[in-house]
Amino acid sequence: MQPYREGMVKYESTCIHDLSISWRDGHVVIQLPEQARIWSSAVFNGGQTTGNCIINHMVNKHFVCNDPVQYMKDLCMEWRYEPADTVGLITAAKITHLSVEEMAGDEFSLLCCSTAGTSNAARAGVPREVFSSYLTLEDSDESEETAQENVKRQQPGTINTVIVLDGKLTDAAVWNLLMVAAEAKSAALSDLAIQDRETGMIATGTTTDTVVIAVLDRGTYIREHLYGGTATTLGCSAGQLVYQTVYEAVRTQSED
Repeated sequence: MQPYREGMVKYESTCIHDLSISWRDGHVVIQLPEQARIWSSAVFNGGQTTGNCIINHMVNKHFVCNDPVQYMKDLCMEWRYEPADTVGLITAAKITHLSVEEMAGDEFSLLCCSTAGTSNAARAGVPREVFSSYLTLEDSDESEETAQENVKRQQPGTINTVIVLDGKLTDAAVWNLLMVAAEAKSAALSDLAIQDRETGMIATGTTTDTVVIAVLDRGTYIREHLYGGTATTLGCSAGQLVYQTVYEAVRTQSED
């Protein structure tokens, strides 16, 4: 479902108590009910961390920023989120078209939401135009024009997916879920016949996708999930929700 398009500015989870998604000035915020372990490829506080807030910030298609970390930190301060407890994503996709699905399953509760824009759709595993991710305008030995072009290749069309779950998981299970999320996203793009414009082949994602997994353990469930692949109840369920949200967000991206 797409809550904002149905007239909501705040969505309250039906499966994870006190978890909410709110649409605010230029961003969507996912407020976690307590500190959670978070794994992500986010531009701000990415990697493995703890936090209680996940922001998906919308920018225009021509957005170029040489220091996105400082940019997001400044926004956190402006919006009164504690930077140390916040994971920040950037997208040029419509946050109004964010898709949400959730379920309670076998020793877990699970919510997934995705925003999607595929103007920079790409297929992994084939040669393409690339850039060096360590280069900035300041430290590049290249011309300013070339360095600017490198930055522009990072422009965020982006499929951003956030998975929040309540349950007991090993770290291995979390890494399994990251793999499943990528596979489910690729399956959705394949079924929608989204193409890589450079190669004309079916895309597996975009050049700037982000996945966030936030794990709460509120004592609701007792058994620990050792794995999270597609053969497990947890992994299969997560894959379905990622597929459904990515599919809906991509399918409706050109709609009002």
